[in-house]
Amino acid sequence: MTTRYGLVLFTDSFGSDAGSREVFEWALDYAREAERHGWHELWTTEHHFNTRAQNSSALTMAAFLLGRTNLHVGTAVAVLPNHHPLALAEQAAVLQHLSGDRFTLGVGRGQPLVDLEILGTGPAGFRDIGESVALLDDALRHGRAKGGGQRYRFDEVAVMPAPARSGPPFALASSSAESARMAGERGLPVLLSPFVDVGTKRALLDEHAAAAADCGHQLDPRDNIDSAYFAVADDTPAARELLTTGIAQLNHQLARLVTPLVPRPAPTAEQARAEAAKLADCHVAGDVADCAAQLADRTATLGVGRVLLMPEGAGSRAATLNTIRRAREVFTRAA
Repeated sequence: MTTRYGLVLFTDSFGSDAGSREVFEWALDYAREAERHGWHELWTTEHHFNTRAQNSSALTMAAFLLGRTNLHVGTAVAVLPNHHPLALAEQAAVLQHLSGDRFTLGVGRGQPLVDLEILGTGPAGFRDIGESVALLDDALRHGRAKGGGQRYRFDEVAVMPAPARSGPPFALASSSAESARMAGERGLPVLLSPFVDVGTKRALLDEHAAAAADCGHQLDPRDNIDSAYFAVADDTPAARELLTTGIAQLNHQLARLVTPLVPRPAPTAEQARAEAAKLADCHVAGDVADCAAQLADRTATLGVGRVLLMPEGAGSRAATLNTIRRAREVFTRAA
């Protein structure tokens, strides 16, 4: 079966003085180019209170893109502690029906930043998402849910509109064995982190499969989703340098733009670059042939049916557009 490739949209300003309207227009340009150049899906993100990644509503942007393109659209991710799980379930059901099953809900715990305290359930909700995952799963899988936990308490209600049952109810972002096991125990696919190397991802998938089997679930490994930063250039060293520099600049700036729940020292530019360089083997970066080989190897190793790719990690609008436009050659060779 053909692997499906999704473009992740960060709505990144790249640290420029571009206004929000312009940054969102860039993102729409990326979406239009993706549809022209062989991408199968678009995936939206959720970030708050910083000027780099400006989209604060993964679901709102997903709804807009479903109406503007013919591509499948997903969220990578809707930050679960910031949302009531039944509100997420109802919104996802609306999008699933209106799009004719072109929508996939991806959720995760997010990052330990101040938005969790302002919008959501704070540090406790970040540490323990099990109650929210269970409620969201019940709502989308069975169309009914009852809150009987520590955080949510309410009588059983029916979710409306009735959720579509065309596949797994949602994907759970997983970068640890704990979250992989949680997904497996619920019979849910995982969405793997871009900051984890392929060997570690394989181990997480094994944990996931074992937990699913222990709970009597039969899962299709191709429902699992990989993700990676992505750059295509004329040669592989240049592509790797684009991502190392771009991610280093992003992390250096974000440390001064966001407020963590637990204060920590901001890295120097040199420290940010050293940390970014350690991630080089997690990415898909190279010339067309090398990127195709990397994608073929990782999909064979992981057995996933979808790979989400992140060209904005290259640090500029021009580099992002170049990778989006050259991706068809990569996908064709990787098949």
